[in-house]
Amino acid sequence: MYKIGELFVYGVNGTCKIADIKTQNFSKNEKTYYILVPVFDLKETIFVPADNEKLVSKMKRILSPAEMNRLIKTIPEKETIWIENVNLRREEYKKIINRANRDELISLIKTLSERREELKQTGKNLSVCDEKLLKRAQGILHSEIAAVLQIPLNDVIPYIENAIHAA
Repeated sequence: MYKIGELFVYGVNGTCKIADIKTQNFSKNEKTYYILVPVFDLKETIFVPADNEKLVSKMKRILSPAEMNRLIKTIPEKETIWIENVNLRREEYKKIINRANRDELISLIKTLSERREELKQTGKNLSVCDEKLLKRAQGILHSEIAAVLQIPLNDVIPYIENAIHAA
């Protein structure tokens, strides 16, 4: 059983806090729910049935500050995963986002960020779909980095850049 106030990465919602644990009666069945609130989007509320193993398994513990700093230092070593075929790329990248695996998210963010820079050199932009996927991946990973390191969300990219250059 989790406790009120605990932080988790909850799938595509990024870092969430357990705001409450309540028994609710939504569909004639009384159930206990973890009531999650995304740390950087206080307008959203997520109800996770405590007895639903599949949904509860999406509640991944956040890293410690030391683990997060070690993860950040691995960014330069991560492989890029560019896929030329637009449909395959969209499908694979959505799967990565839905899994919310930190290493995969880093590879995805690195891939799309580098692609964006390459295109910028030729006066072009990243496709709208790729840009949205990049923002979603950054939202998940950056929310955890900000929460773990207790820094503002806007300071995450400069923090990462400084950490990598200092390594």
